[in-house]
Amino acid sequence: MNKKNPERRRGFFTGFAAALLIAGLTVSAASAYGRTISVNDDIRLSINGAEFIPLDVSGTAVEVFTYNGTTYAPIRAICEAVGLDVQYDSQNRIARIVDTKSGQMDNYIGEDAARKAAFSHADVTNATVTKSTLKWDDGRAVYEIDFTSGSAEYDYEIDALTGKVLEFDIDRADNRPTQGQSSTDGLISADKAKSIALAKAPGASVVRCQLDYDDGRAVYEIELRSGRTEYDCDIDAKTGTVLDWDVDYDD
Repeated sequence: MNKKNPERRRGFFTGFAAALLIAGLTVSAASAYGRTISVNDDIRLSINGAEFIPLDVSGTAVEVFTYNGTTYAPIRAICEAVGLDVQYDSQNRIARIVDTKSGQMDNYIGEDAARKAAFSHADVTNATVTKSTLKWDDGRAVYEIDFTSGSAEYDYEIDALTGKVLEFDIDRADNRPTQGQSSTDGLISADKAKSIALAKAPGASVVRCQLDYDDGRAVYEIELRSGRTEYDCDIDAKTGTVLDWDVDYDD
């Protein structure tokens, strides 16, 4: 390592290097390509206070580096050090991290049960599923179930362990403005909605502002960013009331 000059030029292929210790997470690379980037190295690791040197399959130490504020380290070495199993599906190019000791995945309710939970909550019997996936979100496994029934679209998040409905959104097309009616009649302007959102996040900038209809109500969906902090905001397009506010610190 070059300790006198920690910033170096390095060529690498995008792959499955990440310092994420989350059981059940699936990491997928969309494409592989070569490029040269400038990184900061001479990074040391510790696990539960003990120094840890990651090794590759041949026993050679692997350098850890940071790029654009993110630390990159060999996923297999770190996960195996904390008791997680790493499997690489070369055909589909997916690295799978599994906590085989806890048996948590064995307790997942399954997609069929997640769909039934969403249908029951929405009180629908005849639905067409457009999306059904298992993902890791906010420290837990959830099923994302999207479906349509009649003229309505439903988006659900179901806890993969308990089957509890965590989030849901219903968009009823028949509650949108009728033909000949202005979609902005009686609504506050987009600029007004932006100013309301910016008042809650001083110094941030708006990256997206879109008028949508959520469960028959006109809503401005606004995304903001300030440095490495992202904000998601839903504002009632009639009253200006902040309906939902979410902050994500990208560390």
